[in-house]
Amino acid sequence: MSKVLKLVFINSEDKNTTLSVPNAKDGLDEATVRQAMKTITDAHAFNKDGVDVYKSARMAKYVETTTNNCL
Repeated sequence: MSKVLKLVFINSEDKNTTLSVPNAKDGLDEATVRQAMKTITDAHAFNKDGVDVYKSARMAKYVETTTNNCL
C-alpha cells in the first residue's frame, strides 16, 4: 500500500491543480498543512504559460492505494 498527500490548489484560471507529495509524514495536522500550502501560494514560484499554478489553497487529503496482483 502506498500513501500520498494530495494538496489541491486553485490556479489563476480558477481551475483545480494538484501537487502530490509521496512519502509525506503521516498524520500531519490541519495547521501544519495549511501553513505549508500558504508558503507555496505566497511564493508565486510556479508559473506555466502565464498562469499562477498554485494561486490559493483549496484542500488536502491523504490518498492510499492498494495494489493486488492478479497473476
